[in-house]
Amino acid sequence: MIFIDLSVFIDKIKFKIFKLENNERHYLSEDEIIIPVSFSIGEKLNYIRKYIKTLIEFYHIELAYMNIDEKTNIDVIDIVKIEGVMQELLSNYGVRICI
Repeated sequence: MIFIDLSVFIDKIKFKIFKLENNERHYLSEDEIIIPVSFSIGEKLNYIRKYIKTLIEFYHIELAYMNIDEKTNIDVIDIVKIEGVMQELLSNYGVRICI
């Protein structure tokens, strides 16, 4: 089973993709998506959507965990929009979101 762990910040999204076998994690990829500052919120959401979609399709991700940076006191609305787009994308691809 392929799992993605997402950590969402206002300026980037860190992710780790791993395979669970016999209750052991075998890491396949670990990286971050830098969200361009010059993009409008619509462009940022589209950029994130395309990037995450590519990861889901390439790795055949089945489970996801999202961690939202709670320390962000500014741009809370943008964080909520990013979280919403990611949850919608994951559910559209049948990826179960773990809480």
